[in-house]
Order: sequence, then structure tokens, then C-alpha cells
Amino acid sequence: MSDTGSGPASRGGLNFNTVFGVLGIVFGIVLFIITPEQVERPRLLFGRKPSGLDPDFFPRMVAVYFVITGGWLVWRARVLVEENRIRSLNGEAITNVLVTIACFLVLAAVMPWLGFVLSSIILLAVLSTFYGNRHVIAGAAVSIGVPLVFYNMLRVLLQVVLPQNPFFPNILWF
Repeated sequence: MSDTGSGPASRGGLNFNTVFGVLGIVFGIVLFIITPEQVERPRLLFGRKPSGLDPDFFPRMVAVYFVITGGWLVWRARVLVEENRIRSLNGEAITNVLVTIACFLVLAAVMPWLGFVLSSIILLAVLSTFYGNRHVIAGAAVSIGVPLVFYNMLRVLLQVVLPQNPFFPNILWF
């Protein structure tokens, strides 16, 4: 049973907040369980990990946060009285969400072949153009600069293993 969108959610009953809270809990549990099989282990250097962080740490931390926030939303949904405005979204809003999801799925598919930086540059350029960026120089600067900054922070400072660019594999910053 869910809300009709025309009236407020009922107190104490099953409403859209409860559904999203339960989905968050389920997603967090599934993410926590599958993390060890999905995270690539870095090579050992002289029998030790190259950094002090366990590769499972961040995904498992995110999974725990999903469970905590999902539980909090289920708890709060008992007393929340809100209108479900998801059903009243227009076609443009739904198209924007679907295009963004599709772009991120394509990003996940092409990242092993193009590397982190090139695939992120393409994603940012496509999405900023789709959402109406008309200033080409500013769009190009953001599309190129942000992935380079993040790559350097993640790869160099935090020693995170990211997909390399196959076209220029010897350039550390790219």
C-alpha cells in the first residue's frame, strides 16, 4: 500500500518513506555481504599492503551508513506526514533522471577500457551539455579539471587503485 500522491501520508502506516527506508536497509545489507568478492585487492609490497587502509573499508562503511539511514527513515516514517510528490513529477524530470542513470551505467561499462580520467571527462561533458551548459570553455574546463583533480587526490594522495588510461599509461596524472 502506498500513498496516492494527492493527500498526506498516513501516520503509523506503510508509506513511501517506509518503503525507501526498507530499500536502503536491504541495499546496505547486500552491499556489505558482496563487498569482499567485488573489491580488488592491491598487490602486496614486501608482504605488506601498500597503504594502511583495507580495500573493503570504504564500501563497508557506506553499506553501514545505508543501513543506519534506512533504519532512521523507517523510524521517522511512523510520524512523518508528507505528500508523495514523486507521482506528480513531469516527463522532463523523469527523463533527466533516466538519462543520468544511463550515463552512469555507460561510465561503469567503459571505464575499464578508457580509464578513470577519460571516461569521467566524457561523462561530465555529456551531462553538462544535456543539462544546458552553453559556455563551451567553462564546460571543458570543468569536464577536464575535475576528473584530473579527483584522480590525483585518489591515486597519488590516497593510493587508491583506479583504471589507468590505456593510451597514456606512463603519465601519472592522467
